[in-house]
Amino acid sequence: MGILRTQARRLLGVPFIMDGVSVLRDPTPRAQQLAPLIRNLALRYPSVPNAPEALARLHGIIGVLGGALLCFGRAPRTACALLAVQSVPTVLTELRTFREGRPDDLGGHRAATAKDLSLLGALVLSATEPKRKRCSRKHRQQTTGMVQHLRAMPQRPRGRRQASPLPVPIPRPRR
Repeated sequence: MGILRTQARRLLGVPFIMDGVSVLRDPTPRAQQLAPLIRNLALRYPSVPNAPEALARLHGIIGVLGGALLCFGRAPRTACALLAVQSVPTVLTELRTFREGRPDDLGGHRAATAKDLSLLGALVLSATEPKRKRCSRKHRQQTTGMVQHLRAMPQRPRGRRQASPLPVPIPRPRR
């Protein structure tokens, strides 16, 4: 993986750490935001507890843990998948708030929804990125042998250019 991708993944974890820490400090706003979604899930599935504040704290813990894993470069695919799953309820509640919000608050909700959707897309993209295969010793030896063979080949003389095989000269574009 290149240096740019590694640094981009580290930067991707920062908003989740900041959001997770703020939720852990004060889970009440996030619990109020997630309460309708949690209530609906608790009605459908009895195993889901109807405790929005506890689930908001869990949401914050997952954000801090996944963001820290991304920042330190440990299990980046797992961290991206974990954060993508964690951000789905946030995106759903933002979309619901965006649809039901007041017209004067529309710009702020639109920006928050776009940010959450773009972070979700970046996480999915990063989690599903194909793993780079390392070269085996046999492959490296074959490649080294081919390079040495090509270096041993005689070089063509470097002088005038050869004439073009086309009968009509092609004009060069002007700069």
